[in-house]
Parts: sequence; structure tokens; C-alpha cells
Amino acid sequence: MRRVAAGAFILMLVFAGAATPDRVPREQAEYTFARVQFNFEVGPGAFNGERQPPWMHDYPRSEDFFLAMVAQVTGVSTNVEAFQVVKLDSEDIFKYPFLYFSEPGFMDLTGEEEKNLREFFNKGGFAMFDDFRGRHLVNLREQMHRVFPDREMVQLNINEPIFTSFYEMKTLDVIPAYQDENNISASFWGMKDEQGRLILIANVANDFGEFWEDIDLGRQALKPAVDSFQFGINYLIYAMTH
Repeated sequence: MRRVAAGAFILMLVFAGAATPDRVPREQAEYTFARVQFNFEVGPGAFNGERQPPWMHDYPRSEDFFLAMVAQVTGVSTNVEAFQVVKLDSEDIFKYPFLYFSEPGFMDLTGEEEKNLREFFNKGGFAMFDDFRGRHLVNLREQMHRVFPDREMVQLNINEPIFTSFYEMKTLDVIPAYQDENNISASFWGMKDEQGRLILIANVANDFGEFWEDIDLGRQALKPAVDSFQFGINYLIYAMTH
């Protein structure tokens, strides 16, 4: 808790002037950070230094810090302990309108996972895909094509409403958490439904979870870390209002 408080203070200096709602009990939180556990193909880089599987990278240190910032700067009542791991083939995913996927480059959806994710999106859900190298976009697009064969993921530009849903982001030219091994620049990709609503966003060649985990440990520069929080909060507000 001291780590979260110290890091939150650093970022509050940047986000000064925002509302600071009272923290609510976890069971009464308006927003719970739902991290998705999915079937994956084992390959180089799948397990990190802590031997976490790909869907678990940065867990739970990125969750509590992001939740602290949501509670500090938005009107969304939540708690730093309001996070949950949900299995993609479980009915539990329908309890959460906003899902977080880590390392989708290793994702290998089962038939039940495809069905559940399709139904989740059709019911109005939103997903954020994070923490993957640029070359892994190929796999993510293939997986999403299995979910929606008649739709394609496209690269997004700054004019998308999601980039002004809470903070007005000025540019998508951002500094990533790490240098891509193939020198692929960070970019933002998405997929829309038949009404033009964005149903998912992917932080390609970037890792917001890494920023959220490391900002108060001195391992990340302040400006791109602040950007990652602003983007993440925009995603959440968009998901809760569209």
C-alpha cells in the first residue's frame, strides 16, 4: 500500500486539480479491473522472469496502481484491491464491461473462448489488448478474425472518440515502455462493430501495464508513464459510456 500511495502522489502532482472521491469497499466498486486468463501457445518470451504465463504479466502490481489513479482522477468509485482474474471460457466475463488482455501475441483461442468473446462484444463489452511486440499483431489479428470473420482490425488515428473520452490526447506518437526488437513503432489498432462503435483497442509494440507497474520504482520516465495512464483512463471511460 505504501508503494501505491507513493507512486500515486507522484502522478497526482501531474494530475493536480482532478476530483478525489472517497475510496469505496471492494465489493461496492463501480469498476473492477478484470484480467483475462486465456489459452496460449508456449513460445520464446511466453513466461517472464517471474515464471508468469503471458496473460499474467505485470500482475497484480499494474492493477493496483491503475485502480488508484482511476479513483483519484475520475468520478468512478473503485478500490485498489478491486481486481479479478477471469477465465475467457467462463460466464464470469459477462460480469465486467471492460476486459484487459496481456500478451495476446501468444493467444490461441479455443472454440469456447471464441464463442464467449464474440458474445461479450455483441453484448456491448470492450477489451484492451496490451503488452506485446509489434510482430505479435499478426497473431492478434488472426485470433480476432476467428471471432469475427467478417471484420478486420485497423490502425487508429487521433480522431477516434476514444482518445478524447476523458483526457484530450494530442498525439499517438508515444514513447513505448521498451524498444521493439524489430524497431516497430508503437501504434494503436482497433475493431468496430456494425454501428461503428469501437469494441477493442490494442497497444501495439507497447506495454501500459509495465508503466503502471514500474512508475514509482524509477524504471520508467514520467511523461510516457503519465500518457499511459491517460490513455488507459480514456479507454475505461469510453467503455463505460459507449
